[in-house]
Amino acid sequence: MKVIDIMTKDPVTCNEKQTVSDAAKLMAEKGFSVMLIINDDSELVGIVTESDFVGRDIEIPHALASLKRVLGENHYHGDIEEIYHNAKNRSLSEVMTKNPVSVGPEESLNDVVIKMNTKKLKRLPVVENGKLIGIITRKDLIKAFNLIE
Repeated sequence: MKVIDIMTKDPVTCNEKQTVSDAAKLMAEKGFSVMLIINDDSELVGIVTESDFVGRDIEIPHALASLKRVLGENHYHGDIEEIYHNAKNRSLSEVMTKNPVSVGPEESLNDVVIKMNTKKLKRLPVVENGKLIGIITRKDLIKAFNLIE
């Protein structure tokens, strides 16, 4: 089985010029945990996930502690409401994770599972010739399970 057989085609996206607020509204309305970010040529350039609203660990050289980065700002026992307020009108290009791990449509189910496990990912954008064509998630893997006889 290949990625193209089970992926979700034509995923909802935001353009890198749109704001964090635009992505958050779409994510909340659609119940998405991820927003794929494209440029004007429909090329995948980044990703924003629900983890970006909670914070990602960042290492600080020569420090004994790590910080969280929330929507492009460092958070260390700061005011999360202020960070959210400041991020609302920032462009997605400023806060997105750039060059996300992706897969091609012809990759195997095995390749997807290995990539998800080794990179600790819940979903992978599907890219062909630089263009975003879909997304494969853990829910799609359940769909694959049910298709195998």
